[in-house]
Amino acid sequence: MLEILRNAHYVVVVNPAMKLARITRSAEPSESVAQFEEGWMEVSRALDRVGRDGLSLLVDLRSVVGRNDPAFEAAMQRFRPIVMRGFRRVAILVRTPAGALQIHRHFREDGVDRMIGSDEARLIEYLSEAPPRRR
Repeated sequence: MLEILRNAHYVVVVNPAMKLARITRSAEPSESVAQFEEGWMEVSRALDRVGRDGLSLLVDLRSVVGRNDPAFEAAMQRFRPIVMRGFRRVAILVRTPAGALQIHRHFREDGVDRMIGSDEARLIEYLSEAPPRRR
């Protein structure tokens, strides 16, 4: 396991053997939209340095308290595609059914199919599967 970023809000690791990148969000709240955006840009730059090609992504949001105020919602809408682009598959690990519903809503808005759930083993199994063949 290779740790590529650690700060107050995020830990990002890559497991080359599993072809898996993992972003773990801490419980530390972002104090502003600007701090939130800079944090996600730092995560994206770290992922760019190691390369996303051939990797799947697990985003662990179990520790964070969700926000749904308009400014943070708009920022998340801008940064989801930036952070999650280029991965074979993406799964989001949440703590509660309410968290899963909020993430499902985001992905419906994006028109993107991702796996969301609270069973880490099942999400990792999904990420390890070969992606569907394109016709």
